[in-house]
Amino acid sequence: TLKTDNQVAHANDEEEVTATMLHDMMQSLKANICNTIESAVKGLQAEVAAVKSELSTTAGAIQQSINLQEERLAAVEDSATKASDAIADMEVTVSALKNEILALQNKCEDLENRLRRNNLRIVSIAEGEEGKAPTEFISSLLEDLLNLDEKPLLDQAHRLALPKPKQGQAPRPFILRVHFFHVKEQILRLAQEKRRLLHKDKPVHIFTDFTAAEAKRRAAFNEARRALQNISGARFGFRHPATFRITLPGGTEYRFTDPQKPLFFAFFKFVTSLGISPQRFQIIPHAPPMIIYLINLHHLRALYQPYIAN
Repeated sequence: TLKTDNQVAHANDEEEVTATMLHDMMQSLKANICNTIESAVKGLQAEVAAVKSELSTTAGAIQQSINLQEERLAAVEDSATKASDAIADMEVTVSALKNEILALQNKCEDLENRLRRNNLRIVSIAEGEEGKAPTEFISSLLEDLLNLDEKPLLDQAHRLALPKPKQGQAPRPFILRVHFFHVKEQILRLAQEKRRLLHKDKPVHIFTDFTAAEAKRRAAFNEARRALQNISGARFGFRHPATFRITLPGGTEYRFTDPQKPLFFAFFKFVTSLGISPQRFQIIPHAPPMIIYLINLHHLRALYQPYIAN
């Protein structure tokens, strides 16, 4: 019995020791876990603080950049506003300068044409015929061609300032200045009356000497002039500057600056001279080539009533 009691006591002691050891181990493990967690938390807190600090620094830099960009944008907007105002002012100035330049160009051209009012241009005189005295040659030529009573007084005559043409090319025109304006007009009138002038069996043509721009504007009316040849009794010509004038047999006069309007005028007069009603949509038989197509004369009358005689 004593032995059994001792064994029981010994077993109880072992259990207490085991329990104590387990308790100590649990406490130690708990302490280790707590220390580990606490260390990890402190590390995370440090990292979070570092991230916060970095974000704060970055946010500050971003804000500064935004502020700088806003300032630049404001400066750009201000510059754009000033540039827009300057451009608007310049557009007004450029428009005024354009008008002034156009007016000056017109004045210069008018002055040049006025300086040429005594000038004539003669075409188709063979190169070299004038010898060394072109003015005397042209004066004698005009006397012979137009059957004048005496040689016209010329201030000067010379070939157009172009390179001498090669063999087979057209000769350079003559430019001459007649001393008296009425003599120049007489030469033009006689040349138009004779219509065909011959020098050594070759045709010679005499024209008024215009500037290139004036000549181009007048050439734009060539088709209208050809069309008007079909209008019986109609007279036509030019008034300075490049104003086309049509005079009908009754004395009614029309003036045009648009080359298309006298052409339509000629169409209308030609068709009505054939007895075709202007209210009908007709094909004109045996008409000149320029008007062989459909013409709506009713619309023509409406569009060009100010330029068409009743």
